[in-house]
Amino acid sequence: MDKWIEIDISAIEQNLREVQSRLEMGTRLIAVIKANAYGQGAIETARILSRQGVDFFAVSFLEEALQLRQAGIQAPLLVFSPVISPDGIRDAMKNRIGLTVASTNDLELIEEVCSDAVDDLTVHIKIDTGLGRFGLNQEQALLVWGRLANISNVELEGIYTHTADPSSPASAEKQFQQFMQIADRLEQSGATVPLRHIANSTVFLRSPHMHLDGVRIGTLLTGQHPVGDFTQRLQLQEPFAFKTRIVSLRNLPQGSRLGYFGTYLMRTPAQVAVIPVGFHDGLALEVANKPINLWDLLKKLAKIILGYFDWPGQDIRVTIGDQSFPVRGKVFMQMALLVIPLGIEIKVGDVVTVPIRKTLAAHDIPRIYLDKGTYSDQGNRAADG
Repeated sequence: MDKWIEIDISAIEQNLREVQSRLEMGTRLIAVIKANAYGQGAIETARILSRQGVDFFAVSFLEEALQLRQAGIQAPLLVFSPVISPDGIRDAMKNRIGLTVASTNDLELIEEVCSDAVDDLTVHIKIDTGLGRFGLNQEQALLVWGRLANISNVELEGIYTHTADPSSPASAEKQFQQFMQIADRLEQSGATVPLRHIANSTVFLRSPHMHLDGVRIGTLLTGQHPVGDFTQRLQLQEPFAFKTRIVSLRNLPQGSRLGYFGTYLMRTPAQVAVIPVGFHDGLALEVANKPINLWDLLKKLAKIILGYFDWPGQDIRVTIGDQSFPVRGKVFMQMALLVIPLGIEIKVGDVVTVPIRKTLAAHDIPRIYLDKGTYSDQGNRAADG
């Protein structure tokens, strides 16, 4: 095996304990394992969390939920994204998957399918309080609830919203108050709503009064704090490590140029190692959203400029043993070059830990689950190294 991802089971369990230690009695944990559990592997992550008592999961798309069901995950599941086909509604009903109702179109599809269906359907009403992605306003929510109440095989399990800027307490509080007003109006109209939820990982840490009946936690379980300052930080552990092996090693003289267009000039003789990891695997890829403000733009520009001049701390560095070494030259599609000083003992086949952003790691890279020295690949295969 020339590249693989190691997932530390005990780290996931530790992160879960940290989250649970800050949950009030009666607040349900909804473990968000969308996007392949943020790169950790959704099926095995769900199994690990289930063994520790987690009994509710959420994903973005119906296909993700169906994969979990096919793998034997029996806990309640919620799908965030609207399902836009009658067959999708039927699949959700057959597999006991909770759906989001975020528009009158969603409602009409449910009415169409449920009118002659024998299975039950669980739904959560999504309120848009400012994110602008999808969701209902107060008038629409009351209309949707009134019609859902007339469908005998549909159960309203929850109501929720997403904060647009959870790092801003004032903005989150404004959305929270709007959400609570709509939830209260629904209850005054006769709706019983067992599960009200607004808190993601940031809101969970910053605003305990917003925990309500449930919290949606994703990044904290993966060992990462959300962006921002917090008065208290959890004792999290990183479960994810992308590893590979050196496949080629040779000495090159001073003045050699590396990579396409010769973008890196070797100033001293050194060892040059090749690893079979490139941007196809997620190396050197970054999320390219528009800067949120001028300061954010300046930081991005500064990072690019400093990286161009190989400024310390701005280069990509891998780890071999207990030492780190830089990636030099342009990263190839499936390979990258490391520059290692002469005299350091390394060889072909040595293990290299590579800093891949976990959500960008290719899905076809094997995930190896490690617990107290025992490796398993999806619980079935012994690991090589």
